[in-house]
Amino acid sequence: MKNSKNNKRTIILAGVLLALLVVAYKVIFMPASTDLTTDAGTSADLDAAGERVAVVLREMENINFDTNMADDPIFESFRSIEIPLISLPVGKSNPFSGTFSSN
Repeated sequence: MKNSKNNKRTIILAGVLLALLVVAYKVIFMPASTDLTTDAGTSADLDAAGERVAVVLREMENINFDTNMADDPIFESFRSIEIPLISLPVGKSNPFSGTFSSN
């Protein structure tokens, strides 16, 4: 009874391992299919993409960064609340001094 249960498990595990090896082989060693590659597209597609890029660039040129906020006295009154770390010695100056001494 116990032996047949172990045989079934062994057969199932061997099948799963074989399936994983087949998938790994196909992923690693088979050439990529041409279905996934993209073509350059038609000239209409390229024109539409170029137009979208031009629109985004025009929008980016119109961005105005207001730097007057940095000159505001309230902004200049902010102070850092960071606390510097305490410099404590860590470990021995020579960590091997007591390890290999003959005394």
